[in-house]
Amino acid sequence: MVGESEKVRVFLVEDHPVMRLGLKMMLLERGFDICGEASTTQEAFVALPNVSAHVAIFDLSLNGETIFEALKQVRYEHRNLGIIVYSMHDSQLFVENAMKLGVNAYVTKADPVETLVDAIAAVRSGRQFLGPTLLRSLEGRLVADSCFVSAMHELSERELEVLTLLGRGFGRTEIAASLALSTRTVETFLERLKQKLGVSNNRELLREAIRIIHPG
Repeated sequence: MVGESEKVRVFLVEDHPVMRLGLKMMLLERGFDICGEASTTQEAFVALPNVSAHVAIFDLSLNGETIFEALKQVRYEHRNLGIIVYSMHDSQLFVENAMKLGVNAYVTKADPVETLVDAIAAVRSGRQFLGPTLLRSLEGRLVADSCFVSAMHELSERELEVLTLLGRGFGRTEIAASLALSTRTVETFLERLKQKLGVSNNRELLREAIRIIHPG
């Protein structure tokens, strides 16, 4: 689909070797040039300045951790790079936060893998792109949860990280250790989250955190 003289150079960031190989083979078959691969954000930071990629495809979770901070850094350092998230997460909060950080397209792993071809074409044309599964799920949630969506916009990066870990079953001490914070600081973030999300106790906050991390 892409002429030899205009091959789109794609960089892959995915920590599962089999998944990465599958993406690579699919894209090569469709005429793309895979200019590099990485299994960690650190590897990506080192490689990206040297490969002249047009588009980078990132799994949102690498080695069990979400990579919002890394995406922010990539966008800052590579202004013209098309950034596509390819993730199992279809949480509205995750999608909105990724787009806010400068991600150009978001495709879930529930979509056919070929959807990435459409996403690359859209990004190369200067358009944002959301996969079809995501569009359907977001449409329903936007109608049902407009007030909740509004509250999500007020969360800081750190508050999002705390809420994500809470939804994954981490306790206060575990959250503190994971984010290199004191337990008291985590308690402060949890209080802020309760205020912003309009919940009155820890049980309701946990329910909202689980709802975000495990939608539907």
